[in-house]
Amino acid sequence: MADTAPTARFAQVVLRGRTLIILVVIDVVLFLVANVANGSGHQHGFRNAVSNVTFALFLIGFVILVVLAIAVLVRSTLRRRSKPQV
Repeated sequence: MADTAPTARFAQVVLRGRTLIILVVIDVVLFLVANVANGSGHQHGFRNAVSNVTFALFLIGFVILVVLAIAVLVRSTLRRRSKPQV
């Protein structure tokens, strides 16, 4: 019954390798946009705001990526330990 819970289904969908790869690609793109928008660092106004927002989103995505990667490692370790030894 626990496998049919909404949280279990959400975890199955989120903790896939494809999701982690997509998150890595998004983080790289956000990092590049933040650096390109920042330029030499002497911009003001819109370019500075774009740079700051995209860098903040990059940091949030990076933290989420680390948390999900740890969750995948823990989940795979628990699965490996729960399988009966033959």
